[in-house]
Parts: sequence; C-alpha cells; structure tokens
Amino acid sequence: MSEWKEEPQITADRDTGLQPWWRGLVVAAGCAALAGLSIALSCREVGMATLWYANAFGACCLLQSGRRGWWATLAALTGGLLFANGLAGADLRAAVLYAAPNLGEMVLGGWLLTRSPDWRQIHRSPLAGWRVWWRAVLLPALSGATLAVLLLGGTGVTPQSATQLWLTWFEGSLIGTTALLPLGLSLLVHREGGEGVRSLARHLVTGETVALMGLSVGTVVLALPHLPFPFVYLGLPMLGAAMRLRYLDVVLQVWLVSLTVGATIARGGLTLPPVHGDWQTLLLHVPLLAALLPPLLLAAAMESARGRQRALERERERLRQLYEHTPAMLHSIDTEGRIVAVSQRWLERLGYPVDEVVGRQATEFLDGPSRQRMLQQAWPVLMRTGEIRDIELRMVCRDGQLVDVLLSSTGERDARGRVVRSLAIVEDVTRKRLAEQLAVQFQRMSVMLASIGDAVIGTDERGCIVSFNPAAVAMTGWSATQVVGQFYGTVVHRRDLDSGEPLLDPVLSCLSDGHCVNGQAARLQHRDGSSRVIRETITPMRDPDSGALIGAVATFQDTTTAHELARTLARQAQHDALTGLPNRLLLQDRLQQALQLARRSGGCLALMFLDLDHFKQINDRQGHDVGDELLRQVAGSVLGAVRASDTVCRLGGDEFVVLLPQIGTAEDAAEVARHILGGVAQPYRIGGASLHVSFSIGIAVFPDDGEDEATLMRRADTAMYQAKRDGRNGLRFHHALDTGLGAP
Repeated sequence: MSEWKEEPQITADRDTGLQPWWRGLVVAAGCAALAGLSIALSCREVGMATLWYANAFGACCLLQSGRRGWWATLAALTGGLLFANGLAGADLRAAVLYAAPNLGEMVLGGWLLTRSPDWRQIHRSPLAGWRVWWRAVLLPALSGATLAVLLLGGTGVTPQSATQLWLTWFEGSLIGTTALLPLGLSLLVHREGGEGVRSLARHLVTGETVALMGLSVGTVVLALPHLPFPFVYLGLPMLGAAMRLRYLDVVLQVWLVSLTVGATIARGGLTLPPVHGDWQTLLLHVPLLAALLPPLLLAAAMESARGRQRALERERERLRQLYEHTPAMLHSIDTEGRIVAVSQRWLERLGYPVDEVVGRQATEFLDGPSRQRMLQQAWPVLMRTGEIRDIELRMVCRDGQLVDVLLSSTGERDARGRVVRSLAIVEDVTRKRLAEQLAVQFQRMSVMLASIGDAVIGTDERGCIVSFNPAAVAMTGWSATQVVGQFYGTVVHRRDLDSGEPLLDPVLSCLSDGHCVNGQAARLQHRDGSSRVIRETITPMRDPDSGALIGAVATFQDTTTAHELARTLARQAQHDALTGLPNRLLLQDRLQQALQLARRSGGCLALMFLDLDHFKQINDRQGHDVGDELLRQVAGSVLGAVRASDTVCRLGGDEFVVLLPQIGTAEDAAEVARHILGGVAQPYRIGGASLHVSFSIGIAVFPDDGEDEATLMRRADTAMYQAKRDGRNGLRFHHALDTGLGAP
C-alpha cells in the first residue's frame, strides 16, 4: 500500500471555536441523528435501513478532521452508531456488529477522499463528481456490504440470507451516501472558501430555490403512490433545478427528495412489487439511484459551464478594460470601415467623446490626402493580406488640430479566412516629426553658428555657459569643453576702453532685470594675454509659454580694426599731419573748456600766437623737406618748454598757438614765452646744415584782453604782428603798456 498523502485539514478546532471534547460530542450527535433517521425510515419487511446517511456524514467528518484527529473522530462516530442502534432495540453485541461495517465504510471513504483533490471540484466538474462517486460511494458500499456479510452472516442477528443481507446493505449505503455525501462535500468546499452559514442560508432561501424544492418534494409525494413508473417523474423537477440552481441548492434538493422517498416508503406510500429472487430487490433501488445521480452530474456540469461563462465574461471585461485603457491609440473597425471599438487614449488625443466615434467611418477622422491614401492604397491591402504596417497618415482632432500618425493594422479572419474585423494601432508621431524637424533646424543653426564670424555664447538661467561657438573660442582662447558650466564673467574678461578697469558680468545683469544690453564696447582679454576691442549684445531668452527667463545669448564682434581706425581718423581730424600737434579744431575745443573752467573758478588763462621768423627764406633755400623737418623739431622744442596741461597747436605753415590754462598772472605767460624763445634759439642741424630760427610771439590774457575765444584769438594775433614790427624774436602782450618787453 502506498504512503498516505493527507489532504490539508479544512477547519481546525480553534477555527470553529469548539473544544475537542465538544466537537466530539457534536460529531457523535450528528452521527446518531442520521443513523436514527435512517433506522426510522427503514422498511419493516426488510428489517434494515434502506437509506443509510450516517456513512457519508462520517466520511466528511474524517476528511475535515485531518489525520491527527481521526482517532477522536472515529471514537465519536462509534459512540453515535452504538447509541442509535441501542435506541433501535439492538443489544450491545448486535449494535457492535452493525456498527463495525459502517465504521469501515467511513474510514475507507474518508481515506479515499484525502487521497485525491477531486472532492474540491465536485461542484463544478462532472468528471470529478463521477470519480468521487465511485471512490467514496461505490467502493465503500461494496466493502461495507461484504464486511457486513462476514460479521453478521450466521450470527442470528438478522433473519436475512447472506445474499439478501449483502444486497440490502449495499443498496442502502449506496443510495444514502449518494444523496448526502455531495451535500456534505459541497458545504466543506464553501466553508473552506470562507462562506459563512448566513451567506449560505441567503443563497438557499430564495423564491426560486424554495419553489423548485417544493416541486420536487411534491412530485415525490404525488408520483410514488399514484403514477406508474414514478421514478421517471421523480427526476424531472431535479433535472430542471440542476439547469437553474447552484450545485449546493441541487444537492440539498437531492437529499430532501431521497428523504421524502424514504419517508413515503416507510409509511407504505409505495406498493413494492412481489420479489421472486434476491436480485429483484434491486428493482426498487436502481431506479431511485438513476433518478438521484443524473441531477448531481448535470448540476456540476451546469456549474462548470456557468463558471466558464463567468470566467469568459471576466476575461472579456478584462480585455475590454485593457483595450480601452491601454496607453496607446487603438481602434477596431468592421469590414465596412466603421469604428466598433476605440481606446481611451485615442479619444483623449483627438478630443472626441466615445458616442461621436463608434459607428462612424474611420476615414472621417483623416484629412483629405490621408483619406485618399487609406481608401485607395492601405484598405485594399488590409482586406487582401490582413495586415498593413506603418502607414503615414494625418488625423484631424475635434478642434481641427492635425496629428501625424503611423497606422499599423492586423485583421481578424473567420472560418473561411476572410477578414471580418481589424485592430489598428495608431502611433502619434507628431512630436517625433517635430523632433526631426528641430534636429534638422538645430543642425542648420549649428552650422550657421560655426560659420558666423561673431562670437555667440549661450547661458542657462543662472548665467552659466551652455554653448560656445568657434568664433568665441578664437576670440577668448578657451575651448568649449573648458567653459561649459562656467559663469560668463569668469571666462569672458572685459575691461573699460578708457580706464582699463574690469567690467561687471553683463549676463548676470541681464538675467536679474530681464533687459537687453545693446552695443556695449569693451576691451576683451584673450587667454594668451593679448586684447581686442569688442562690441557685445546680451539678449534674455524666455519660455514661450510661461515667459520665465530660461537663459541669455551673448554675442560680440571684434571691432579692434574699426576702433583703431576711428581713433586714427579722430586724431587726424584734430591733429596736424606734419607735427602731430593739435590743429585748429582741437584748439577751439580745448579753449572752450579752458574758458568755462576759468569763468567758474575766476582764474586767468593766456593764448599765445607764435610765428617763425624768416621761415620762408629757409624753406626756399633749403627745400621743403628741410623746412618740414625744421617745423617738426621746432614743435618738439615748444612742447618741451610748456606744461603737460598746456596745449601747443599748429595752425598751418609756420604759425603755432600755445594755450596756457589756469595761470596766476600775465607774467606767468611771459615767463613761458621766454622759455619758448630760449628753446628755439638753439641751432638745428638738418641735412648737414645748422639752422637758426626765432619766434615772434603775441599774447592775449583772459579776462583782460577778451572773454570769448574769437576776441582772444584776434588780439593774440594782433599782438604777434606787433612783435614782428618791433623787430621779431620777441614777445608782445596785447596791452600797449607791455610793448617794451623783449627777449631776455
């Protein structure tokens, strides 16, 4: 014999809330009650119970107890059987002999049930119910009847022959266990599933259940005494109930019908046919078994079908939910192109409610070119091959917005292989297309930035560099990898053009106030120490939706050449080309500034006109080149004789002007004039010749000789001509009292 593989215990004592002794008492009482009921319904002519229910109860109790609780359960069942037999009038010896085969059936039935999980499927599998029936009903009934013959035969306890005893025992046990065991096992299954007594009662006590049970019991009461072949009619209501009710309802009804049959036979409601042989006792019980067993199998089949139907409904609902709520655009269409199902993502993306979509042609949601492409190209291929892949289309949203999509579809075929329905997956590639366009645009912009001669530097919202084009690399000396993540001001070193002082970071200023910095000139320091003049512009970048600052773009161009050219042109416009001294234009500007300062401070200034004596003769004798060099050297002598704050100007030819701002007295001007005369009196060696020159100097003083530039210029010029008339190589003030002053 193979090892006993015990099924898990269904309900432990602590789960039921019963103490072991109390549970044993309940088992004993239940066994005694069912045994007593069977004895009470026994056929008096036979002398034995014709419907024995106690063995089914005992097998269920053993199944529930588990292997460790078997001995206690067997003891309780033994007590219940002995008590019932004692109440029926049997002595102790007879009670023990009757109890022994029943206990054997209980043990064999309980053990066979624990060997297989089929009993858990009895309510939803006819095949499992059939296996349980022959294992836990038929085999124990055969063995119990055989054991009863061995124990009771020839003992005088029963008047029946061995054959009659075996048949009577077998029939009673077989029918009683067939009627009650499915009910007990079904209750255990429901209890194992966590269904309580109240829940079971609510399902059992329904109008339909009670009506069908009453119909079945009423049929028994009417058919057995009054109709021929009553067992044919007996099964019809139960078969109808098996089609309508739950398995638990049907097995309860089967047990009630068997109980009603037993009660009817016991009170003589059924006339038994004459028996001419022991085998003819089967004529009563086989039809009853045939009436009870099919409803049980049919109920299990119907329960299985309903379970499969519920599973299909759940799976259908799950698939529908999965279809509708999958994060993808899906739609299904029939052979006429109408949409029959659509996913929630499809509806959300296009902005339609479901009632405006289902039933409409799928092409109604395409733009014109896409509709033509679908009808003329894609749809015929789908109907012919059952599949299309990555068809580029453009769908129209409810608000008119266009959505670029890739549509792939597969067909569902019928038994003939014809496409009857198709499922389409619609991939929204609008962002992908936009990304592709942006990538092309980005590539184009990158090439443009790499080719442009201006430096272009992009920063984030903190002012840190995120992009650095090649022109910026060339102008700063830093590579892009070295500067990314650095602040603009730490990489681009800029100084003021005039003072040379470092300038603040313009990007941070732009990001702080959100304003552009336009055309600011500065001197850019290169990494190698060289510098160049730039003109930079800082423009803030804003998010197009929120308007928040997201960074800045700095652009600057090298204006060194233009700056130097501008300085050269400015110098040429204000300085003499031959001597480099300020010209008349710059002299007028400085004279205006000096006059404004003198008026505010109440001080004096002097304006001196200087004319070289006899320069024309030198120029004619020595040539213009010598004359030009002489003018340059004379200009240097005059510059050496004045202060740095004074201005020496050449008006043209051999005429010079000296502006002396902020002098104390006219004598200070005279002192400067004497220095000039002394300085130019030294000989000049040019081209191998030693040349001697002198100046005639006229002086006008503010405010005595005039308060405006024109007056001072005119009077200084007049004084200079007066100095020439006085013999040259001397100075002369405009005032007549000073005409006697001469060169030292």
